[in-house]
Amino acid sequence: MSDKNPLLRSDAQRNRDAVLATAMRLLGQKPEASIQEIADASGVGRTTVYRHFPSREDLVRALFAMVVDEQRAVVAAAIAEGDTAAAILRRLGPEIVGIGERYRFLDTHRDLVIDDPLKHPSPAEPLLAWLVAAHGRGEVRTDLPPDWSYAMIRALAVGANEEVVAGRRSPEEAGRLLGDTLVRAFTT
Repeated sequence: MSDKNPLLRSDAQRNRDAVLATAMRLLGQKPEASIQEIADASGVGRTTVYRHFPSREDLVRALFAMVVDEQRAVVAAAIAEGDTAAAILRRLGPEIVGIGERYRFLDTHRDLVIDDPLKHPSPAEPLLAWLVAAHGRGEVRTDLPPDWSYAMIRALAVGANEEVVAGRRSPEEAGRLLGDTLVRAFTT
């Protein structure tokens, strides 16, 4: 789901990247921003935006793909540290909340995301693959199936981000609490 397209010329890739970065920033400030406003702010023409993203929905889907890619990268980086299951889960709490903060504006566009790959993960999904392996090593609770743990981690992450949006927790507190909850709920 990477936002890089190896078939694009370097200038076309730069334009696409500029549109995505600008859309992320602008839609975060003004969710109803038009394609024209995004084009103007990114320094490209509206036809260039439409060349890369034929509809607003395509643009939002590309932004959502960035979220998925970032989440996968964060999980992969945490796992690559080679730490204990508790340390990995504790680290993921603040990381996940941080991603939720950066992409919060996409919540208003969830109806445009038809196929959320994180809802129906493949066995290669980094978090699920790690949970399966950690389950096999007895590092996480073996009384909980790994796919269940994966689904519950996602649900807790959504809940933590909702606490931030509602103003009941700061992002830092929500991240720390999420990490602590993940450790207590899923490690042995």
